[in-house]
Amino acid sequence: MIDTNKIFLTASAVILSVSAHAFTIKGVVIDNSTKEPLIGATVQVGGTTTGVITDIDGRFEINDIKGKSCVLIVQYVSYKTQELTVQKGQKEELVIALSPDNQQLDEVTVVAKKNLENERALMMERQKSSVAIENIGAKEMSAKGISNVEEGVKKITGVSVASAGQIIVRGLGDRYSTTTLNGLPIASPNPDHKLIPLDLFPASTVKNITVSKVYEANTFADYSGAHIDIGTKEQTGEDFFSLSFNTGGKFNTLGKDTYRMDHDGTLFKTPSLDSKLRDMELIDFEEYAVKNKLFNTSFDVSKSKALPEFGGNIGFGKTFDMNNGHSLSLLASMGVSNEQQTMLDADVRTLEATGSTLNDFNYDSYSNELKIAGLGSLGYNFRKQDQVNYTFFYARNAIDDYMHREGYDYEDHNLIGSNNVTHIYTLQNHQLSGKHFFGEQWSLNWGGSYSKTASNEPDRRQIMFIREGNEINLFKLNRQETMRYFGTLDEKEWVGNLSGEYKFGTQNKLQAGFTYKDKSRDYASTRFYYNLNKLNPVIGSEDAVYTPSDFLNQEVIENGQVSITRSQQPKDSYTAGNKIYAGYISADVYPVEALLVNVGLRYENSRQWVNYAEDGGKMQRRDLNCNDLFPAMNLRYLLNKKNSLRLSFSRTVTRPSFIEMAPFLYQESYGSAQIRGNADLQNGYNYNLDLRYEYFGEGGDMFSATAYYKHLEDPIEQIQQLSGGATIHSFQNASNGMATGVEVEFRKELLKDFRLGANASFMYTDVKLPEGGAYTNTQRALQGASPYLVNADVTYSPSLGDVKQLSAALVYNLQGPRIQSVGISGLGDVKQQPVHTMNFVGNFKFNEKVAVKLQINDLLNQPVVFKQEVPSTGEKVEVERFKRGTNFEIGITYNL
Repeated sequence: MIDTNKIFLTASAVILSVSAHAFTIKGVVIDNSTKEPLIGATVQVGGTTTGVITDIDGRFEINDIKGKSCVLIVQYVSYKTQELTVQKGQKEELVIALSPDNQQLDEVTVVAKKNLENERALMMERQKSSVAIENIGAKEMSAKGISNVEEGVKKITGVSVASAGQIIVRGLGDRYSTTTLNGLPIASPNPDHKLIPLDLFPASTVKNITVSKVYEANTFADYSGAHIDIGTKEQTGEDFFSLSFNTGGKFNTLGKDTYRMDHDGTLFKTPSLDSKLRDMELIDFEEYAVKNKLFNTSFDVSKSKALPEFGGNIGFGKTFDMNNGHSLSLLASMGVSNEQQTMLDADVRTLEATGSTLNDFNYDSYSNELKIAGLGSLGYNFRKQDQVNYTFFYARNAIDDYMHREGYDYEDHNLIGSNNVTHIYTLQNHQLSGKHFFGEQWSLNWGGSYSKTASNEPDRRQIMFIREGNEINLFKLNRQETMRYFGTLDEKEWVGNLSGEYKFGTQNKLQAGFTYKDKSRDYASTRFYYNLNKLNPVIGSEDAVYTPSDFLNQEVIENGQVSITRSQQPKDSYTAGNKIYAGYISADVYPVEALLVNVGLRYENSRQWVNYAEDGGKMQRRDLNCNDLFPAMNLRYLLNKKNSLRLSFSRTVTRPSFIEMAPFLYQESYGSAQIRGNADLQNGYNYNLDLRYEYFGEGGDMFSATAYYKHLEDPIEQIQQLSGGATIHSFQNASNGMATGVEVEFRKELLKDFRLGANASFMYTDVKLPEGGAYTNTQRALQGASPYLVNADVTYSPSLGDVKQLSAALVYNLQGPRIQSVGISGLGDVKQQPVHTMNFVGNFKFNEKVAVKLQINDLLNQPVVFKQEVPSTGEKVEVERFKRGTNFEIGITYNL
């Protein structure tokens, strides 16, 4: 433990000369009672403008101090200011212990930025919060090898990630949660999910992730699962410049054969369809297609060796202190990385009610992914009571996935499929916000953001072959097996927020605010089908399916053996929007010193609409307009300084997503699942009750236990149907549902530098579906809900000298079984079987400038397996299996 008596040390070294040469002071600022470092404390040389901010370990260093001595002024929000004299020649590191200023806690008028990246600083925020929250900071993410926000939220109690990045919280699916960036809503480029893909946010740009599973009135009410707030980095400490580089790969991919369909440029480029192909009349298009090459790509597939994955990041931060006491802070970060994934010998099948197979395919898939992210943050402090911040965030994830499939369809055709899907997600987000204090009681907060997201699916291609005896021929059943697809989805979102706060009494406060959100979406798609009825090539070998340009090319189009048809019907596009006007009032009141009552009421006027076309082409519009009140109450009772109880109650809403309200068919490839929305969906409403016990000890130790219950009124559930052998997914309001469970979390330092952390969730969910549907089970668990989830980690982080630091962590995750898709027509539900994963992360810091990292993911290399119940036979039949493979990463970071 640090000896706090050192703070009173004033060195009495013998002065050998009156030299005026400058000197340096180093030290650390801590809390006098807890001995925890204080992050973001101000240390200033009295009588000058020279000063610094303590870093994530509470440390500081001031250079070029003139004279023989100086007076240090140390300040931190809600702590008593301390002044001490330091003589030139001071060699020992200063340890400055500040005591809390209980009177000042509610009278702060100085705007200060805290560096909330450190685990212990976030633990303190969690303990003091008026509502129950959980969080994870940049430092903990680095120690546990977390590369993006999606991986980070998986470490939070009760949170898991299903297929395609869908977030499941307490058994509630994607539609029950919400995501914000620095407290402001952010649009999603994913047509299938409400939440923005969280892997768009790399850890290098993230300050912390805060998850609240209870509702408070100052946020939008459209969640019952969790409110996930992503806090981006900002400049709060010393100036820095850093470079990092990493390389690695997956053991089942690196150096092995990989396949990719012909592509137009690299993943840095977004291919596009010539607009005239979309705009010209159909008769003009068919004539134009005969004489002109329409596309820059073919259906050919090339083979190469998989190279190592690479990634890098550059970042810098600087604070400019101005003579008038104002300050300007700047932070910027830019990162690029790529990934490759090979999955061999995977299989998928669909069944009929008797348990016999309808479709049965084996497949090999090869994916390439490129991720780019950039962050800029600019902060301006003035008048010592005002702060204005601008944040810009950009992300681009491009994924190119080639799949080679072979198997039997429901008509017993022995098919070979070669298809390629490219998805490019982009996000631009601009935020401007401000905080202003007026005296000791009044404050004003405002913020605005503009988000522009896009999901492009350029040139999805598929060509199908059929085995007939010893021959391989083109598959030409209905002239839709060989095709191209171009789809674009653009979403824009404007958000404005204004709130004021009035403090009264010793700790009480009243808050009121207004929020406006305007979201719009445009979706359009175009398909091109190849009529191959007149084309009968001789496909001599298995490898010939990889070079179809030998027989499918511009020459056969010009001579009339092949024709291209454009499908661009009204039902292939839709527009949608949602405007919300909201106002709220809330209060934090202490009836007695130990009891905090946070109570609030929110009003939301929501106007949601979708313009779409029926299958016959008739245009339709669906409006869903509602006026709702959402009450919230959060109680915190302090048993003593370390132990507390929390109780929360609220009413929230679940609105249908745009894709769920748009009744048109969407299909990724021949024989794959189709999605059709439901124009008759209504809002669902949720009643939430939480009870939590929390213990916060010394040294970062903690324990919490939570019990919760949620009543779901008219919940929106996905249903499953069969149509011509293909699976169709749609959506419907169920009668009611419920989710209840228990969550436990603890963190403990077992030995010096050796820590254990774990959390577990045990949940029960139930939903009652309306009568008359085709589903087999009218009462079942919520789709995506696991009855249990477990996270655990052990970390060892000794200091090896003054600067050298070792950190090693073993991180474990268990996801229990969950319903992947709902069974119909006598078939049971398809369930993903339990999945165990374990990762190892090692970091070593050589000095203040150089650190290295070794990470190995998925050490267990367990396959992901799905099984479906067949009630008529009592069996559980395996319907899908794949294995992602173990991967490794080696990295180095250099700080100037």
